[in-house]
Amino acid sequence: MKFLKAELTKKRGAIALLATSLAVSSFILGGYVATGNWNPWGNRHYYQVLNANFQECYTPAGGTSQCQTTHNVIFNTGAQYVEKLVIRNNEGFCAVSATCSFNFIAMSSNTASPLATQSSTGVNGAASSGDCGNAGGSGGQNGGAELTANGFVAAAATTVGDISGNSPQTSTVQITFTDSGVATTVAQSCLVNQAANNSATRVNLAASTFTAITLQPADTIQITWSISWTWS
Repeated sequence: MKFLKAELTKKRGAIALLATSLAVSSFILGGYVATGNWNPWGNRHYYQVLNANFQECYTPAGGTSQCQTTHNVIFNTGAQYVEKLVIRNNEGFCAVSATCSFNFIAMSSNTASPLATQSSTGVNGAASSGDCGNAGGSGGQNGGAELTANGFVAAAATTVGDISGNSPQTSTVQITFTDSGVATTVAQSCLVNQAANNSATRVNLAASTFTAITLQPADTIQITWSISWTWS
């Protein structure tokens, strides 16, 4: 009888050990499937994607709104600025605040398409500029210029939508410009970190060139930048 009891105890122990091994293996395998990481206790937020999207809606005074969504670029220098803010807090431009964050929108009449490799920070120079329409400076977007009059001065968004809940999410930055002077042509919009242009602390994160529109006094154009975030 003692022999039978010993065998029964061994079998129960073996079954318990097997069940524990299967549970741990399932946990680790499930963690790998979910995160791509064999360490199930590791950080589950294993990737993040920063993606900016652009839309403009032009409305003639008393007319009907006409919208278009166009391709845009995120400048390498703008992305590096964001990266430095996240991991080093040593961006070298301006401290993040209500007057220094990517909720400012600038405009330009330059029709030259921007390139991600064009330097988009600082004052207007030969190789770099944080101004809208002038990324890369005089050697970049054909020496373009940011609009600074007739109601098109860079300004903070009037509507900002923050992310909440589970991935994926989109935050929005939106403003409506109204032509307040003479007829003005717009062909490009930029998401920048502050209102002041031609500034040492200006950073242009993203820009989009669209079909040129000439606004008459009292015409409006609503600009929407959407930034999508994905994590897991």
